[in-house]
Amino acid sequence: MYIANIPLSQNTTIKQTDTIAFALDRMEDFQFHLLPVVDGDNYLGYITQNDLLNALDDQFTVATIHLRTDPIYVMASQHPYDAIRLMTAYHMDILPVLDEHNNFRGLLSSLELIKTISVLQSLNDVGAIIVLEIGAHDFSLSKIAHLVEVENCQILNCSTQAVLENATIQVTIKVDQSNIANLLSSFARQNYKVMASFNTLQEFDDLEDRYKQLMNYINI
Repeated sequence: MYIANIPLSQNTTIKQTDTIAFALDRMEDFQFHLLPVVDGDNYLGYITQNDLLNALDDQFTVATIHLRTDPIYVMASQHPYDAIRLMTAYHMDILPVLDEHNNFRGLLSSLELIKTISVLQSLNDVGAIIVLEIGAHDFSLSKIAHLVEVENCQILNCSTQAVLENATIQVTIKVDQSNIANLLSSFARQNYKVMASFNTLQEFDDLEDRYKQLMNYINI
């Protein structure tokens, strides 16, 4: 999966010859807080809404504003995780996407990125989520995978987070089965501490029940 595979917002650029008023209108139309500035397809940098609002005259051209050229962009050939890292580090909800020739390919929004990560991590698939706490020196992904497979489950995704305060690793796994009682027992027998578990099928059932209750209430 590459960033190039994610739907990007097109026709979101402005030129240095455009007026500041035009750029502000474009920002309002797109509901973006920044816009890329291009020369043809070549990416020059970006301007923010504050840059435009601080201009002396909105009939001046964009060329009169200092372009921001700090490297807050991603390449089309990068992984979506790289975009998450940049968005988090710079508190951005959109990122310019460039190709290997510095040509502008489009804007990546946080919404499209979230949709992509949901697919990559099987977040939309029915199953169960289990959070384990394991000693840092006892962590073995192959052992966890073996226990899961013995209980006729498959791991859909797995993430880890080191907890420095108590030298443990918090492991979050999603499996493809909703009935995980035997799997939880298996983890307990191996002295894995189960911090939490979530059954996505049960959540869907709860939502359906709430919907039916709402429809019954409306029909009264």
